[in-house]
Amino acid sequence: MEKTDLELIHNAQDGDEDAFKELLEKHLKHVYSFVYRLTGNGDESKDITQDTFVKVWKNLKKYKQDFRFNTWIINIARNTAIDYLRKNRPLIFSDFDKEDELESFKDNLVDTEPLADELFEKEENKIILEKALANISIEKRTIILMHIYESLTFEEISSILKKPMNTIKSQYRRALTELKKYVS
Repeated sequence: MEKTDLELIHNAQDGDEDAFKELLEKHLKHVYSFVYRLTGNGDESKDITQDTFVKVWKNLKKYKQDFRFNTWIINIARNTAIDYLRKNRPLIFSDFDKEDELESFKDNLVDTEPLADELFEKEENKIILEKALANISIEKRTIILMHIYESLTFEEISSILKKPMNTIKSQYRRALTELKKYVS
């Protein structure tokens, strides 16, 4: 019978190396996929994923059940990826968007085109979406990936990123609007 994450965590915290190995195997593909979508680079993603699991191993005793384990590990992966990217690549941060009244008005119009998150479900658009994701800021990309791919709630994302939930929702909406420009 397969052990739950909590059982594996408790066993690993007690020094059971096999339990940690099982946790790693259980979450490796998931973490790598998240990091790859964030960075768009396979080699960087391997390095970041490895660094993530080293940090998980070092900090496993500090894990508390305030978050689901999946949420906790994705947060570590996100932080590790951002640190890696800051050291190794220039980042473009465009989170200081100034919206005038016309833009605000446009954002509230009903759009009959499919939403970006609906497009995520279509496999044939995968390449287009990956390229589109690479064109938006790391902050917006993170929110999109956490919400759509990792199925985290806005409340969980807000807690991880330490930003108000309304800010997260607003950035998510702006990111979807920005993504639509690249997939249309």
